[in-house]
Amino acid sequence: MSGVVDMWQQAASKWNEVSGQITEADWEKPCATCPEWTVRDLVDHAMHWQAQGGSALGAATSPGDDWSTVEPALQAALADPANLEGTVEAFGNMPKQAVAGTVIGDLLIHSWDLARAIGADDTLPQEATAATLMGLQRMPEDMIRSESMFGPALEAAADASEQDQLLAFVGRQV
Repeated sequence: MSGVVDMWQQAASKWNEVSGQITEADWEKPCATCPEWTVRDLVDHAMHWQAQGGSALGAATSPGDDWSTVEPALQAALADPANLEGTVEAFGNMPKQAVAGTVIGDLLIHSWDLARAIGADDTLPQEATAATLMGLQRMPEDMIRSESMFGPALEAAADASEQDQLLAFVGRQV
């Protein structure tokens, strides 16, 4: 399996692909997975968490930064193995490797949310999807089911793809 930076690059590439298709008319569309949010709200939320998570990993980012700032800063931070050592107090002393996995998973899942909202291809990169599913399944249930993360898991079919398993695990209706 590839390293953290490779997984993040896959998620970032998918985000770039999908977000690059947003039209002016899309910004006020409801988000398919969170109907109380618009596409703009979803993008703002995703950028907030990418910037906050990036900052925790040594990236020169802060909430409010846009993708053109977050992407290269987070890329550089994840490329330095020293930024993945230790824990992050602001994330409940979560190991930095787990924070990186959460940042990757967040971007990946929100890429799917965004694709669904604007009618783009919602196929996620297989390797990053598998790594995200495995990482989330290892996290404490009370942490991933908290209000700031994901709701209850849904049942996935026995023969579901890894993407469908991931989406069901984070409570997304496929």
